[in-house]
Amino acid sequence: MLNHQIASFICREKIYPWLYAAGILFGELLVIKNLRAGEMVHLLLLGALLLQAAFYAVREGAGLEAKTAKFYLALTLAPLIRILNLSLPLTVFPLMYWYAVVSFPLLVGAVMVARINRYRRKELGLGWGNNNLLFHLLFGLAGLPLGLIEYLILRPKPLVPLLSLPDVFLPALILLVCTGFTEELIFRGIMQKAARDFLGQKTALILVSFIFAILHVTHLSVIDVVFVFGVAVFFSVVVWRTGSLIGVTLAHGLTNIALYLILPFYF
Repeated sequence: MLNHQIASFICREKIYPWLYAAGILFGELLVIKNLRAGEMVHLLLLGALLLQAAFYAVREGAGLEAKTAKFYLALTLAPLIRILNLSLPLTVFPLMYWYAVVSFPLLVGAVMVARINRYRRKELGLGWGNNNLLFHLLFGLAGLPLGLIEYLILRPKPLVPLLSLPDVFLPALILLVCTGFTEELIFRGIMQKAARDFLGQKTALILVSFIFAILHVTHLSVIDVVFVFGVAVFFSVVVWRTGSLIGVTLAHGLTNIALYLILPFYF
């Protein structure tokens, strides 16, 4: 009887993550048509995830239920990204500071989730892992061709008026920290760890990469979503094999630096 209940629990709970992923996709698609309606969907998802995490956290028997609670708590960071983007008064700040304004409360939320889930720094890839600094620096250079590919897909306007060191330095630092580090900590660190413990490595890799990709739907390019999904899978595998976020953080940051600060002046 107990084994049957455990099997039923596992089967049921492994469906819910995909339903939440579908909900995030629906919210993103709705944002394109109606910002407030899309924000409301993400708020509902955030509330549901918090309730589900709390439900399993207070139940006795730890084990699977503890992993379930940690997973749903980690998943709250996905709708939180869009909620912060839509609710913060970004228009009062210069465009290049928008990433920093959103990133700060998001990073605070990520740290809180990691602390509540009792994740250690090493478990989140906050260290050298299995490789030295040179490897991470060389891997970070992968951001240049990735940035070129994404630029050819999206063709965004530059975030700075001129391609000069004084104009580019601070925005580049913001992109490196606020998109590179923050997003990698959330998706390839916290969320990947929680999903791997609950769903297993392969399912976690696909699910988290899918969620990361659909949060790019608002770029209005199916090709870009597919490209981002592929990059997310690649980054996840690298973090899994190296045990460190350093290389993918550099690559992610350099991708966005090339995409928004450098390549628009050459094409």
